Amino acid sequence: MRKNMLAFLLLSPLLLTGCTTSNNAILDDSVDMSVREINMTNTSQLEMLDKARSAVVGISVDLYNGYAIGSGFAIKNGGYIVTNNHVIEDGNNITLYFADKSTGSAKVLWADAGLDLAILKSSREIPFLPAGTSKTLQIGEDVFALGTPLTLQFKHTVTKGIVSALGRTLEVDSDQGSKFLQSLVQHDASINPGNSGGPLITSEGKVVGINTLKASEGEGLGFASPIEVAEAILDRIIENNDYEPPYLGVFGFDSDIAQVYGEAIGNDGVYVISTQGPAKAGGLVKGDIITKIDDETIQSMQDLRKAMFKYDSGNFIKIEYIRNNQTKETEVQLTSK
Repeated sequence: MRKNMLAFLLLSPLLLTGCTTSNNAILDDSVDMSVREINMTNTSQLEMLDKARSAVVGISVDLYNGYAIGSGFAIKNGGYIVTNNHVIEDGNNITLYFADKSTGSAKVLWADAGLDLAILKSSREIPFLPAGTSKTLQIGEDVFALGTPLTLQFKHTVTKGIVSALGRTLEVDSDQGSKFLQSLVQHDASINPGNSGGPLITSEGKVVGINTLKASEGEGLGFASPIEVAEAILDRIIENNDYEPPYLGVFGFDSDIAQVYGEAIGNDGVYVISTQGPAKAGGLVKGDIITKIDDETIQSMQDLRKAMFKYDSGNFIKIEYIRNNQTKETEVQLTSK
């Protein structure tokens, strides 16, 4: 399998010295921290960005040899914070830094290294941003990144860019080995280590992505995970804080990306690279193209992952797939991972 030529940098730095925070910070009472979905209707761009900051948090996490800095944001009522898994991985004593200069604590409700997503529960409820959809983004559209680049001194920084491309797939190295992040939004808003987990928002103030990584070579190559998957898992966690997504056991590529990696296919869907567990037991093999889960059309790995959050371990699902240009079906029982 061909490797990417560029190196990619996950955006949460390990900081051993430098930034410190004070417990005697003067609170900024000009920031409206009342709990609500922030209404962006009939607001100027400056007003929109000022309002959006109240839903964004800086994050610091204690590690055995220092601490890490990242970002997060709220998109639902109840103090739920979305961030990247690599921001909080292997850490404890999570501290949140709010827009009014107060601080709070958080605990991890759910995290997934493969998706590089995590959901935190904040000790304080804060305003939350409306969620948009990455599927309606247009190349050239204005977007804004909010977060904590480099140190806590720069928390709640705003940068502006445009959508550069859609549906990107990147292979990145992590402590667990190489992994693929798919359906990414590429943009050129300036992001740096510490922006990890912060929101990518449109000019209407709607979250469309979670800033996750940038190219370590070159300029203006930032990438955000689409908001849809995080929103789907958050909906289930709000229903049940102990919810764990079921396991299907499919590793695959979006069909257009499969062609980039040398697989000649002519159908939309998810190209199966390998299977384990339930998918393998259901007869799926490399080369199959998944096109439906029950009645839901599957065009990408994003669609497949989002669909899985509708189910629980033990549920049976019907998978429609294409093999040798023939449409087939199989029933699979989902398990816990």
